[in-house]
Parts: sequence; structure tokens; C-alpha cells
Amino acid sequence: MGRPLVILVAGGSCSGKSEFAKWFKHSVLLDLDRFYLPFPKIPRDKNGTPNFDTPEAIAIDECARAVEELAKGGKVHVPTYSFLTNDRTGEEIMQLSSATKFIVVEGLYALYSPLKELGDMKIFLDTPAEIRVARRMIRDVERKKRTKSEILSNFVTAEEGYQKYVEHTKAFADVIIPYSFNPVKF
Repeated sequence: MGRPLVILVAGGSCSGKSEFAKWFKHSVLLDLDRFYLPFPKIPRDKNGTPNFDTPEAIAIDECARAVEELAKGGKVHVPTYSFLTNDRTGEEIMQLSSATKFIVVEGLYALYSPLKELGDMKIFLDTPAEIRVARRMIRDVERKKRTKSEILSNFVTAEEGYQKYVEHTKAFADVIIPYSFNPVKF
């Protein structure tokens, strides 16, 4: 078995990164959301509110080390994260199987250093804001985390973060995919 290819999938909040990443067969999927910092270490905005929509909220370097170890065929301990408590809840062991062809890392900041230097293929999902907000409404209502008005309010913050921290990373992508997959289930 040769070294698996490292595929990085980036895009805005609810752009479809998780669903898209699942399409890679014979892969190990590493969700960058697992690497959110423990809640007390999440950066605060000027009002003292935790800001989850900044790259400083995620231990990107910790994820990169996990990818490097996996690529060597090693076993890694990766955090588990709860969006209900907004905190790390433990860890999980991940390793490649003999059939693994890809290590797929998906997340807002997948095209940030030191991750971007590890990517054999860098993909950016370019999804219109109105589709991302609709997906976020569906996702967060299913998670029972927030009311619809809270979701819309939080999307404004997420969209500001997208404009400031994510959108420019398209420049690092090998492929930019217009991705308007419909999240509505009939």
C-alpha cells in the first residue's frame, strides 16, 4: 500500500463539505470541527461572546499533525467534539485500513497552513450564501441547538467570518466547485 492521497475540502459554513467528503470511497474522514479548542480557550469577540467563526478557534496545527501521522500509517488520537456543549468530550482512535486510498480533511479552514501544505488535492466548495443559510437552518434545527431567529443571527456572524477568513482561501484550491446540492429531503 502506498501513501494515501490527502484531500482537503474547504468552503463556508454549510457549504456541503461534510456531505461532499463522504463521496470519497476507501477513505478516512477527518472533520476539522473535531479540533475546536476546549470551550474556555475559544476566542471572544469585543462583547465577550465566544467566536467560533475565526481560525484561532480551531487547533489547525493539531489536525495537521494527525494527518501527517495517519499518512505514515500510524494510529492517532483525535478529539471528539459536541456542538450541544460546545466543548471537547473525549477522543477517538483513528487509523488507516489496508483499503484506505484517501485521507479526507474537511472544514472551514482546511486550506490554512499547516494543513494546506499537506494536501495532494485542495478543493473549495463555492456555495451561494442563500443555500448555506437554508442548510444551516435545517442542520441547527435538527441538532435542536438554537431557535430559528438565533440561527439567522448566528449566520450573520458566520457570514462575516466567511468573508474575512474563508472566501480568500479559494486562491489555494486546485479545484473550485460550484456546489448547490439541495439539502431538502422529500
